[in-house]
Amino acid sequence: MKNVLQSFLIALGMLRLHKLRAFLTMLGVIIGVMSVTLIVMISSGFQAYINGEFKKLGADTMFVFFDPGRRNRGQNLGNIAKLTQQDMKFVMERVQSLDIAAGVMNLPARKIIYGEKNVDNPQIYASDENFQELNRFTLLEGRALNKNDVTSRANVAVIGEDIRDRLFPDKKAIGKLIMLQGIALEIVGIVEKTEFMGDNTGRMLLVPITTAQKKWVGGEKLDMMMLRAKPGVKVDDAMESVWQSLMIRSNNKPIYRLDSRESILEVFGGIVGAAGGILAAVAALSLLVGGIGIMNIMLVSVTERTKEIGLRKAVGAKRGSILTQFLVEAGTLSLVGGLIGMSIAYGLGQVVCLISVSMHWPGKNGLEMPFPIVAAIFAAMFSAMIGMVFGLYPAMSAAKLDPIVALRRE
Repeated sequence: MKNVLQSFLIALGMLRLHKLRAFLTMLGVIIGVMSVTLIVMISSGFQAYINGEFKKLGADTMFVFFDPGRRNRGQNLGNIAKLTQQDMKFVMERVQSLDIAAGVMNLPARKIIYGEKNVDNPQIYASDENFQELNRFTLLEGRALNKNDVTSRANVAVIGEDIRDRLFPDKKAIGKLIMLQGIALEIVGIVEKTEFMGDNTGRMLLVPITTAQKKWVGGEKLDMMMLRAKPGVKVDDAMESVWQSLMIRSNNKPIYRLDSRESILEVFGGIVGAAGGILAAVAALSLLVGGIGIMNIMLVSVTERTKEIGLRKAVGAKRGSILTQFLVEAGTLSLVGGLIGMSIAYGLGQVVCLISVSMHWPGKNGLEMPFPIVAAIFAAMFSAMIGMVFGLYPAMSAAKLDPIVALRRE
């Protein structure tokens, strides 16, 4: 242990003595560790961003779509041609692990008019009293849709913050009447603008689903069902029960598609993680280049210090101590390079974070860049190992030198 510490101090002395040469030797390791650490930071930042986005709307929400393209070739649809309220009722009656559900329709964009002002291309949804809770929307003022609005087919609407600001500069919108496709709707609530993966609720308009079905589009068709499991029930278990009930409903025809925000989150997380891993592996190749540079400089060092090695062996130094000295020097070169690379990566990460905050990308809070302590320690240890592996041959060459030959060499 004492020999290793002495070798480490000698290695630091050599770094101070040959600063430029040591820096050029470590450059490959510096670039490699910096690249790997920075990629891990960016990947972790995107993972945190995606997790935060799904957390806003609730990762436990499930979605059911009518997707007849999933059936086998030649298989008919039977008596099911669309997704309806009856399908949702069927599922809720048979799956005891479900808490709440909502049928949803995405309606074509129509101009919203108030006096001489209007809003083009709003995002119009029709649903029921559970829609807001399933999507975790926050009300700025007023109220959400309630059961009475749905049963009475009320002409009411909940609008997004952007629509309110466009039609009502004084922000006094509650109780006002807006026109949508020739129907007057009373504004009963304002939803806070929430961003999600580049989209937001600012231009949303929500009406009771019965109002849309009976007064606009007709029928009972749904574009999707939203479901949520009871507290304590795993989403995967609830999804399995929902799928079994859908198969009963369709006589085992796979004409439905079932997803959840949790499964979508896993897909996104897997893609980001895999991409980050591949990029980090490619960046780590520069560590091999750095290792070759360390091997080269250590071979030069052995040549330069041949007489020193011969003198040490002549006064009793063993092969093991010579081998240890040069291995520690190689590892120290690589370790210091790794620490410099991590420091640069941390600084660049903070710069990227500040730039993303100023640009409000990918969200209004920018991109967080958490410093990966575990990955950083691993990178430092790996860089030291690279140095020692590539320094092994020069160290063995030094240890094998004949002391008499070494002392006589000019």
